[in-house]
Amino acid sequence: QASSGQLWTRLFVRSSPPHSAAPPVMAAECTLPEGWAAHQDPSTGKAYYANAGTGETSWEPPLGTVFAELPPPAPLPPLADYVGEDGIIGDGWEKPLVDAVQKWFMESEMMTLFADASAFADLHCDVFELELKEHKLEYTALHNQFRQVFEDKLNGYLASIGYTPEHFYVAYEKCVDRDSGTKTMGEIMWCCLEYEFFCQIMCERKREKLGHPS
Repeated sequence: QASSGQLWTRLFVRSSPPHSAAPPVMAAECTLPEGWAAHQDPSTGKAYYANAGTGETSWEPPLGTVFAELPPPAPLPPLADYVGEDGIIGDGWEKPLVDAVQKWFMESEMMTLFADASAFADLHCDVFELELKEHKLEYTALHNQFRQVFEDKLNGYLASIGYTPEHFYVAYEKCVDRDSGTKTMGEIMWCCLEYEFFCQIMCERKREKLGHPS
């Protein structure tokens, strides 16, 4: 079985671009601790991190990494710009909205979501039974709490750019079959928040805390 770090790696691989000879790209510009360097995995094209002195490697930035603040996304045209004289919202607003959410999620919030999930697992993993023979109401309640954390962040971001969750869902449905980036974003969001994956993260974190082999 995979460790919780390896489980998160599956999501990084899902979000990886096709392999190319380009230099490694990190989710955000950052300064790595002394001895660490970013490299590109030849099989996935994804960046990973290695310490030549200790031999350690990690898919995630090592402890002590300092992240630079990302520049704010380009402002979206206000929704009012798409409203006709008849008061009906016209076409053309959907793709810019989806692109803005994709930039926010893929370039900054996805890493934050992983960190939030790890912290959430540290706080609540003791509730979970390692074999998960039955799913208790406690598990569902915790899963709902974690989903709500992300949904609140998404809703807050949408509000900050003048849109509502309903606008985003309509725009997503319109764009998902036309744009592979939109589809990838949706798949990663779903996988991050899916119940079975959430339970795996909780159980694997509990094994790590107890020192049990994975």
